[in-house]
Amino acid sequence: MTSLREKTKFNQWKNSFSVIEWFKNLKDKSKLSFIQFDIVEFYPSITENLLKSALNWAKNLVNLSKEEISTIVETKKSILFHNGQPWVKKGSRLFNVTMGSFDGAEVADLVGLFLLSRLTDLKLNIGLYRDDGLAVCDLKPRQAELVRKKLCQVFHGFGLRITSTANVKNVNFLDINLDLNEGIYKPYMKPNDKPLYVHTGSNHPRSILKNIPLSVNKRLSMISSNKEVFDAAAPPYQEALKNSGYSYELNYCPEEFSRGKKNRNRRVTYFNPPFSMNVKSKIGADFLQLIRKHFPKSNPLSKVINTNTVKISYSCMPNLKQKISQHNKKVSQPEVIQPSKTCNCTSVIGDCPLGGNCLTSGVIYRAEVTPQNSGAETYTGVTKNTFKQRFYNHRDSFKSKSSDKSTTLSTFIWKLKDRGEGYNINWSIVDKGTPFNPTTRTCGLCNKEKYYIIFQPEGASLNLRSELFSTCRHRKQKLLCNLET
Repeated sequence: MTSLREKTKFNQWKNSFSVIEWFKNLKDKSKLSFIQFDIVEFYPSITENLLKSALNWAKNLVNLSKEEISTIVETKKSILFHNGQPWVKKGSRLFNVTMGSFDGAEVADLVGLFLLSRLTDLKLNIGLYRDDGLAVCDLKPRQAELVRKKLCQVFHGFGLRITSTANVKNVNFLDINLDLNEGIYKPYMKPNDKPLYVHTGSNHPRSILKNIPLSVNKRLSMISSNKEVFDAAAPPYQEALKNSGYSYELNYCPEEFSRGKKNRNRRVTYFNPPFSMNVKSKIGADFLQLIRKHFPKSNPLSKVINTNTVKISYSCMPNLKQKISQHNKKVSQPEVIQPSKTCNCTSVIGDCPLGGNCLTSGVIYRAEVTPQNSGAETYTGVTKNTFKQRFYNHRDSFKSKSSDKSTTLSTFIWKLKDRGEGYNINWSIVDKGTPFNPTTRTCGLCNKEKYYIIFQPEGASLNLRSELFSTCRHRKQKLLCNLET
């Protein structure tokens, strides 16, 4: 995208500062007027044909192979799963440009450059930031209105709907206000929007707390065209800093926008320990000292592992408000109503192994085996399905000699059978849990099973210690290749 943007020289803005630079370079601002437009639902409105048109246009400017174009298009097939059911866009097409990801943002930028290339005939000084566009012209009001209509027609031709206004001298764009009459720019804050900053008493690294007021002051100065504008915009930010415990006084410090040095592309591995003021040890310094100690220059791995390739950056834990919100959301969710029928055992099948609760699913269960001539042994297991399904699997392994190694429980039962010793098994439910969740990447069932094996060893005498290090067996079931659509 960077090389394509440099070759086209189009105004595709990446931040507020690039918009300000564009505005500052406008000549005779008082004679100009704005045409402002917004693409409605930009990401989901990008069709497969529009993306292919943009890619075919881009391949004439940068190197893009057919395989790369095909890969980009194919990766836009997306499915949203909710309660085990796939949700797709209207129609049978799976094509969708998803929001919130780097991939989706790059596609939006590519399509944005393509659209700008189709607007060159309008002879406008125009720019685009994702779905927000801004242009200036020195036309008369009626002519500017006709250009606005042509602008809408171009977007409508690609299946995009826009809202637009023309002949305006003052606009709010991103977080800045641009005024052509006075030739100034100033910070813009949405109505009823109040800035909020991390409190000085919060559990955050000192370097972060120290730089918060400095960053606020720097940004506010950079999006203010002069000191008068800065002083008029500063009070709500100053009050927010004061309410957060900062004594810093905001003052106008204009700085030229610098591109900065181009950083080298280096592979850096970050160690991110959670930060806490209660920890007195200097975790960062100690960690870097361990790197220097165990990977000196004489070590063959020092070129890969050193203080230039391994960095430390503290991670901050969720605040109390987030924790409370997560808890409230969890407890406020409607309870899952269990089916009224908890057992389907009949006299033909035999007595229910769990006393009428064999249809319970997502359980950690326990089996107590009492041989005739020796002490009792216990086994702790887990199942995502109903207990009855798991019980049938165990029962089949007790009947078939070829399945004697399927579980440690079946191995023990076949040892008793080989000795001709009778036994009795009592089943019980220890706990319930939720299976693997691909969003949180945790499995409540497997975690609880390991917990009971460790902290209640008397209930898991047959379980092997190696089970504590086994991977989650429910994780593979969530892979896309195993899902039915």
